[in-house]
Amino acid sequence: MQRRTLGKTGWELSVIGYGAIKLPLVSQKECDILLNKAIDGGINFVDTADCYGDSEEKIGLALKGRRKEFHLSTKIDERDGIGVRKKLERCLRRLRTDRIDLVLFHDVRGSEYDRIFDSGGLEALQKARTEGKILEIGISIHHSLPIMRKAVESGVFSVLMVAYSALDEDRLAADLLPMAHKTGMGLIAMKPLAGGRLADRPSVLKNRKFNQGESLAQVSLRYVLSNPNITCAIPGMMRLYELNENLQVGRQPRKIDREEVKALMECVGEAGKGSCRNCGYCLPCPEGIPIPDIFRFENYYDQYDLKEWAREQYQSLEVNANVCTGCEQCLEHCPYGVSIPEKMKFAHRTLQ
Repeated sequence: MQRRTLGKTGWELSVIGYGAIKLPLVSQKECDILLNKAIDGGINFVDTADCYGDSEEKIGLALKGRRKEFHLSTKIDERDGIGVRKKLERCLRRLRTDRIDLVLFHDVRGSEYDRIFDSGGLEALQKARTEGKILEIGISIHHSLPIMRKAVESGVFSVLMVAYSALDEDRLAADLLPMAHKTGMGLIAMKPLAGGRLADRPSVLKNRKFNQGESLAQVSLRYVLSNPNITCAIPGMMRLYELNENLQVGRQPRKIDREEVKALMECVGEAGKGSCRNCGYCLPCPEGIPIPDIFRFENYYDQYDLKEWAREQYQSLEVNANVCTGCEQCLEHCPYGVSIPEKMKFAHRTLQ
């Protein structure tokens, strides 16, 4: 398995990590098989989150005898000191370990970034690090470039986890990722298949040919890993064929040629038609609606079956989709043809 150095941590990570967001959808027995085959296959980075259903418990049971063979990462959605400490202790119990290699502040957006510093959340993780309960502190941010820039410039986070796939435009690749890499910040690509939209899509794949008979998912992963600033991509996996395909990408590195990139971009165009890419171009909304966040919660609800968490996140918003006036200002700025006002109503009905 090809490996790359994760910034200033010095860890040599497999370029393909195990994204555990889908583990709540499989049995413990299936999970045992998947995770052990992943470690056997050379994957040495497993990422989960406190809010991913019973993912942490399943990992703890499946890999309890192999803890020294991989780097373990989890994410916490609390921001204040008390909340962070409670969640961290729960993560340790559920993962059946006395040390977590990497803990990230999960899905940080808006004013939450400042709360990490002002409400004791960062201090709580720093204390846990001195106590040996964690090794490194990171942050995951989905689409806000200003917050990403703040996190990079702060110098306090070892790792930045970003939503990055072939469906994302160069807003990340052109500036922010090189800047973060230059500072020694480790970069991990979450949602490298765009939340499943770049998994095999028969109608899209028709007449599209990739070298060596590889799938759309495999070429999409190769595209993400063609960015030298990215250390590791963590696709969510719940089936053996997904794991085997992803292992092949990591074990047999190769450059994708111009024709493959062209075919991939044709698929990306089809897959992204009418779908939110969390680019934020629709903002600011006159009513203050956090449009990309709402579509992302809806995706967690539909694609990952994290229904309770998605609803909690939606209901915690200060402004939700119900206040949309249909002014259509967002439509003027969306480059992907998303029917935002109409989809806002549907999202509200789903998540309220």
